[in-house]
Amino acid sequence: MFSPLTVKRFRAFKRIKRAWYSLIALCAIFLFCQAADFVCPVPPGETVKAESLEKYRKSVVEKTYDVKTARFNLGDDGSVYGFEGPAEVLASVNGAAGGAGGAESFERRLAGVLGAKYKIRTTKRNGWTRFFLDPFEPPAVSEKELPPPEISFPFPPCREHPFGIDSGGRDVYSLVVHGMRIALNFGLLLAFSGMFIGLVIGATEGYFGGKTDMACQRLTEIWSAIPFLYVMIFIGSTVGRSFTILLVCYAVFNWISVSYYMRAEFLRLRSRTFVEAAVCQGFGVARIIFGHILPNALTPLITLFPFLLMGAISSLAALDFLGFGLPPMTPSCGELLHQAQGNPSAWWLILFPALALFVVLLLTVLVGEGLRDAFDPRQKSKLE
Repeated sequence: MFSPLTVKRFRAFKRIKRAWYSLIALCAIFLFCQAADFVCPVPPGETVKAESLEKYRKSVVEKTYDVKTARFNLGDDGSVYGFEGPAEVLASVNGAAGGAGGAESFERRLAGVLGAKYKIRTTKRNGWTRFFLDPFEPPAVSEKELPPPEISFPFPPCREHPFGIDSGGRDVYSLVVHGMRIALNFGLLLAFSGMFIGLVIGATEGYFGGKTDMACQRLTEIWSAIPFLYVMIFIGSTVGRSFTILLVCYAVFNWISVSYYMRAEFLRLRSRTFVEAAVCQGFGVARIIFGHILPNALTPLITLFPFLLMGAISSLAALDFLGFGLPPMTPSCGELLHQAQGNPSAWWLILFPALALFVVLLLTVLVGEGLRDAFDPRQKSKLE
């Protein structure tokens, strides 16, 4: 069923353990996310009622610290000014300032009065001296129990919601799982569409060459110069935002890198003997391209696919974070990270979406590296 070369490459990929296990884990995550409706106890659009979280309300203890530090300035003429601290310390300072002598003499008198309770530090200035009085004993603390605060969102993780609740009252676990399902489906569709469009355009350029290649290359360069983000902002503000619109708009820009690789492969293979033999037998252009050249030019497509998938997932998260991606209220890791920007104390809005994206992207990169090593015909070598 499969050619010996394909079997050899599959076995080479399977020997790369980190890539093989990453592929298994990535497939398991994909299947788990596809079953999001069954593995998530709460639908992503359902708002959690505050009454169900009443048992997590706890009284707040307010602590008041009575810190009796003091600081003041002593002029060279013996005058005290700029005092900050308790009134009883001020009385002792004024009493010590009554004698003659400079700052050293004043410090000795002050130490005789407050030395058992305060540590005295001084800083000499031009024309005056800055005194700091730090108590040896810790500051006195008074506690007052306040009534439990009202339930507000975002809410931290609890038993019913282990990933916490976002600012809209939705379960973060459900949002992450459903958001990753959308991201994986979007990435797969975008990667396949980009590969197909890039294959057709790159094959046309590489096989026919000449003026066809020149014209397609100039059009590709003009198309690649169009700013994608501005196009998305314009379409989102005029047509609206949806999964289909975002996929189509992204697909018409995502094929450019694939077309370069396929053009190079077809330029290299069109002069081979088996292609010339097919032309001599009178085969049509489509049969030569798809039946003879394409099977020998699949290596760039297969090795590029995981990286296209990774780029699509990360781009969707980035667009959702900026507010130009999927429609509002659609489950998305990027949208959760955008909420975390306005709620810096809600660490669960950062940790769980970022961790989900990190794991998926890391596994995709490892699979891509394994495919690249398995399909690379060159033997590994090193310089001695």
